[in-house]
Amino acid sequence: MGIVTLVGDATTTTAVALASAWSADDEVVVLEFDPSGGSLAAWMDTPAVPTLSTFVAGRSASMTDGGSPSWRDVESIVHGSSSGLRFIAAPARSREAARSIGEASISMLPVLTSSPATVLADVGRTRPAEGIPAILASAADIVVVHRQDPASPGAASVRLERLVESVEQLGLLDGQLHLAVIGDDPFDVDEIATYVATHASVTLESATTIAVDPLSAMVLAGRSGVSAKRLSRLPLLRSIAPLADLLAAATALRSEAPRSFEGAGTT
Repeated sequence: MGIVTLVGDATTTTAVALASAWSADDEVVVLEFDPSGGSLAAWMDTPAVPTLSTFVAGRSASMTDGGSPSWRDVESIVHGSSSGLRFIAAPARSREAARSIGEASISMLPVLTSSPATVLADVGRTRPAEGIPAILASAADIVVVHRQDPASPGAASVRLERLVESVEQLGLLDGQLHLAVIGDDPFDVDEIATYVATHASVTLESATTIAVDPLSAMVLAGRSGVSAKRLSRLPLLRSIAPLADLLAAATALRSEAPRSFEGAGTT
């Protein structure tokens, strides 16, 4: 089905929220691809292993046999949680995470781009001076997550300039850009989207406001006490649902396109 990447602020919580709000029938897997280290295994109270390092080590061992990775190899490191979330964990420590992500960018990405599942990749914050991570170049959709600072309009304005710099670089890629803004203070999402699109000279496919909702964030981070039904009615999932529906529809349309082409002209 392909890769949807999330880059910027609070990407782990946003990725989990998107997966929880995903309404399509296709399989969704959250991938921790943040070099600063993974946290989902701890959040979801699952074993610390397997991780991306497990995949990389397994691929290194099989290379002597001339084998190439498959979706079955990727599935072997997917965690299942009590909440129903399926995810691939990055190592908790940043050095190991960065190393395994670098190696997985070579061996795993070709599998993910043609996988039967939709992969929501949590890339974390990127630094324009360090270049573009390979997984962003492989993504069909890129969700740029920006969290506002309501306490200081001045600080919020400075962060907008950094957002423009990041989006300007991402605009060089083929993936469709989506802006997700956490909070509606001090700036409106349409105001931010217009500013970013104009100053970064890019086209944004969508712009969404994500509610500031500490309760839902805690639940998605593994806290108990809220049923799945109530969680779906809380502000975070209700606000992110339109983006989840948009991405799911775009992913489904792209996955069906080759089939339609292959069937064209047959009798």
